[in-house]
Amino acid sequence: MSLALINAGELVTCAGARRAPDVEQLGIIEDGAFVAERGKVSWVGTTREYRRKTFGRPAKVVDAHGSLVTPGFVDPHTHLLFAGSREDELKRKVAGESYTEILRSGGGIARTVRETRAATSEAVVRESLGRLAQLMRNGVTTAEVKTGYGQSVREELRMVSALRMLRAEARGVEVVPTLMGLHSTPAEAGSVGEYVRQVVGEMLPRVAKMKDKPAFSDCFCEEGVFSREECSRYLKASKLLGFGCKVHADEFSESGGAYLAAEAGCVSADHLGRSEPEGIRKMAEAGVTAVLLPGTSLFSGIPYADARMILGAGCRVALGTDLSPNSWVESPQIVMSLACAGMRLSPARALLGFTREAARGLGREDLGLLAPGSAADFVVHGLPNHGFLPYRVGGRYVKKVFKGGREAWAQND
Repeated sequence: MSLALINAGELVTCAGARRAPDVEQLGIIEDGAFVAERGKVSWVGTTREYRRKTFGRPAKVVDAHGSLVTPGFVDPHTHLLFAGSREDELKRKVAGESYTEILRSGGGIARTVRETRAATSEAVVRESLGRLAQLMRNGVTTAEVKTGYGQSVREELRMVSALRMLRAEARGVEVVPTLMGLHSTPAEAGSVGEYVRQVVGEMLPRVAKMKDKPAFSDCFCEEGVFSREECSRYLKASKLLGFGCKVHADEFSESGGAYLAAEAGCVSADHLGRSEPEGIRKMAEAGVTAVLLPGTSLFSGIPYADARMILGAGCRVALGTDLSPNSWVESPQIVMSLACAGMRLSPARALLGFTREAARGLGREDLGLLAPGSAADFVVHGLPNHGFLPYRVGGRYVKKVFKGGREAWAQND
């Protein structure tokens, strides 16, 4: 199927040179247009240029009527595969309890593990599809989704199978699966060390043999959760089994996570709220993408990552929702706004964080931009330019979402 997009008041291609100033990196084309064939972009230019060329008659012409058009958003960090909810814990946070205190009392991740284990796989998938659909209606066309709420060999195998079901039933969103083998230690485990040995020795090899095994393997490197040494062992085993590697790093304390991400050759290190500049510098040298999650800082009451320091060190900076029972955030636009207000990122840099840079955080070169050869994933916004994305939030401003050149969703006016 062929498609042409015309009359974009501002077509953001995200195809500018990485070392250029922020706005120039967006590769903006005024009165923009592009052509897509078989789900891939084949030509990009202005609408005037499009009318002068002979492309044949496309099967579908999308008229943006002067609106903003961007690549489809890429969410590189979600925990949306779960059952239940934890809305009452917000009251406990407001009263002064920390994330780790709630976890130690049997709440937090431990509570979601209990509720997810108690639910059927079909129920988990059904709930998760609703969250995925809401992301899509907010412009997300690719989302990384982690397991991590099973926390036993049997239950994590079940959650990997549930991820396969989610991928098959998802409409308009590509699901990138991740095994979160070390998320927290389940109550029934004899010790942290015993659980790590079970995960490394049994869970990882069995998941690696599954049909459509997850693309990535992730772990939570944090004081009081899993140590740098335990996570290093896990990531080395993951790499040997053919997984790409990711790490939750330095969220609540400087735990050596940024250093570990560089040493282990991770595709990304996520959170980074307490990382040392030297650890970030090593990440930059190793080509590790920094995935920052300002929505989590909002919900957990913890400092925002030092985005400007991370950029200054030469790291790619991506943004994610961290959609989870702890931070139930389904809007990239709100995250962009938090990134601008709380992390002092420019609007252009925030948009790059949910497009081109987020795609790199998943090891993908074909997503997050609109250029010849890229996926024809794009969003038509009811906004005049990219500066409105983090500026005007909370309304219904996504008009149409396309995945692979096919309309996935359209707002009914």
